Amino acid sequence: MAAHLYVRTNEAPFYADPKVAGGHPSTIVNRLLMGSYLTLVEPAAVGGFYRVRSMGKTGWMREEDTTANMGLKIFFLDVGQGDGALVEVGKHRFLVDAGPDAHMKAYLVKWQYKHLLNAGATVHLDALFVSHFDEDHYNGFTELLADVRFTFGAVYHNGIGKCAKTKTGYRPPFNTGLGEKYTAADGTEYLKTNFDSLDDLVRLRDAGGLQAMFVRFITALETAHRDGRLQAVRRLRHDGAVLLEETVEAKPLRLTVLGPVCEANEGRWEHRWLQDDSHTVNGHSLVLKLEFGTCSVLLGGDLNTQAEEHLMAAFAPDNPFRVDVAKSCHHGSSEFSEAFMDRISPLATVISSGDNESYSHPRADAVGCAGKYSRSARPLVFSTELARSTNLAQNSVLYGLINLRCDGERIFMAQMKEARTTADLWDSYQVK
Repeated sequence: MAAHLYVRTNEAPFYADPKVAGGHPSTIVNRLLMGSYLTLVEPAAVGGFYRVRSMGKTGWMREEDTTANMGLKIFFLDVGQGDGALVEVGKHRFLVDAGPDAHMKAYLVKWQYKHLLNAGATVHLDALFVSHFDEDHYNGFTELLADVRFTFGAVYHNGIGKCAKTKTGYRPPFNTGLGEKYTAADGTEYLKTNFDSLDDLVRLRDAGGLQAMFVRFITALETAHRDGRLQAVRRLRHDGAVLLEETVEAKPLRLTVLGPVCEANEGRWEHRWLQDDSHTVNGHSLVLKLEFGTCSVLLGGDLNTQAEEHLMAAFAPDNPFRVDVAKSCHHGSSEFSEAFMDRISPLATVISSGDNESYSHPRADAVGCAGKYSRSARPLVFSTELARSTNLAQNSVLYGLINLRCDGERIFMAQMKEARTTADLWDSYQVK
């Protein structure tokens, strides 16, 4: 038998010892979410119980509450005003955005992979997905890329960078904050400037005219690649291909790129211009659909109304957007298409937002429509901001986390309670 197991049932009781009193085991010291890692202290079950170690504690779990399969786990991290999610499934670990600062790295180093790093191991992340190059989505990657304790497979992106504006304007031929925009013969506007590989990014950096934050990111990529810790940098667009497809724990796993949808012009794949700089970079975010078994999740960056209409038209009459769980686009802003939300029709929605009051995310209409266009009789809307709490004794903020656990057939989602006993940590729901 392997030296570890996983939790099979959600909020499974973790006991101090297996002694039975009145037909029940002893004190429950914790409840563990489905998919939680269990280190076997002893190789065989004793009286229907395994002695295991989990969450820094040693105790006992019923044999029937354990399994050899981890399933799919997604951790939607409260990164403040921004997006950041860690996905673990099978042998794969990847991040979808990393927020504006060091919160994501701190979570990985001080919590999620602390035991590995303390043991001197190197942590490998198969993929870093940058939905788009706005600070609140990508800047957190820069410091992580510089940490020599981490190695990376590929960094995937949408191909739209950020340019610096000076008192005299943008460096020619750039005429927008995203590079060079032009008007085609039919009057349609396109963004001509884009990039695919690390070599493309380095050439853009060396030519000058980019934002300082974006330059630091490119340099971090270049250094990690030079040091052998990063394998590749690759632009993604919807081209009908599946990015990842394999069998995990006897269930199909598939990762599909649904956006951005680009257009071929003079041998180049270009992004259609959407109103202004902000709408264009946001609207052409990576859109990822993750499927495991019969369950599905949509991760859509900062899509806006124009972009959602563009995507619906590109896929019509098909609807690949219907999923069980959706990460709300653009932090729950008011810029959304109700028709697109109706196409998604999720059972549960996760909104990732912070305390920037000028944005006032999530907006009331976004929260309301997340419920209205759910196909569930009791829609679930989770908010990373609401999952946050405060430790009054230490005068500190405890950043929140929305957990998704899936065995390919069932989905559970949970967040920690603000006021909790040692054994009753979770506010959890069965989504499917």
